[in-house]
Amino acid sequence: MGILILQQTQPGQTGGTDAILDQNAPKEITSTQMMLFDATSVLPEAANGIGYVSAFAAPADKGTFLFLETGNGFSRYSERRQAWALVREDVFPRLVALTAECNLAEHNGYYSETHGLPENFGGSICIQYTDGEKIRVSDNQSPVISSETGARIAALFAELMDGERVPLPELSTLRTIRFEETRDDGGFTRATLTISGDGSGKIGKSACYSAPTIYESESELDAAAIAAIKDGVDKSGILAWEGLPDNGYRFSGEKCLTFVFTDGTEIEVPENRLLPDQIQSGFFDIEMELAVKH
Repeated sequence: MGILILQQTQPGQTGGTDAILDQNAPKEITSTQMMLFDATSVLPEAANGIGYVSAFAAPADKGTFLFLETGNGFSRYSERRQAWALVREDVFPRLVALTAECNLAEHNGYYSETHGLPENFGGSICIQYTDGEKIRVSDNQSPVISSETGARIAALFAELMDGERVPLPELSTLRTIRFEETRDDGGFTRATLTISGDGSGKIGKSACYSAPTIYESESELDAAAIAAIKDGVDKSGILAWEGLPDNGYRFSGEKCLTFVFTDGTEIEVPENRLLPDQIQSGFFDIEMELAVKH
């Protein structure tokens, strides 16, 4: 058994669907140790007012990072609610049980792409176990989970997020953000945002694009700009990303953000953490503020 082509777009065809089935993908999972849960789907019928669900769980240094987004429809214009949490509990035993009870491996190995469809028309599942077993399903045309399963996932994640949380530093005590990029060609960018007691700030930056020239600059930020940066930190949950798995992508170098607080606490977050798409840009947004915009 191997890859079975179910549908294939013809040369010159506008639109069309490409669909395959990995016949080696297991429909029954024997693993009991999960390391990643990532499921997003519109739902065939809204259950309890939920027509869309996106749930993510991954291990972090100090606990489990959870993300949940629900909506009343599949459109990007539908009402959406997002939440993240860093909890102490190892939630994966409960997710292993839910995955088995809802038979999320039923369509394991099925991948379908209908060209020209808007985003959020279907869904995807990516579940990984420590022994290498995986559940992977993707279809941008149709839901990949039932309404009942979507409601159960949303309810469980909401419950898990109510558990004991790992305490994170208060953003009011944030005093410094450092950005550092080292590129494979020998170039670098270093930027430091220092936040004053009155809420304003100053960015000092040095960059080298072609050795040996180093460019240096400074810029002032008012309290509103600093508040916007802190808001982005909060919404993305980036202070809880410490220790999340690497997503496996590497471009032309290494990037890292370091957050320093008044009590001396430092939280270091490398780029390319494994995260849901909805908050993945949190690192890039802060990088832009420190290294590009100012």
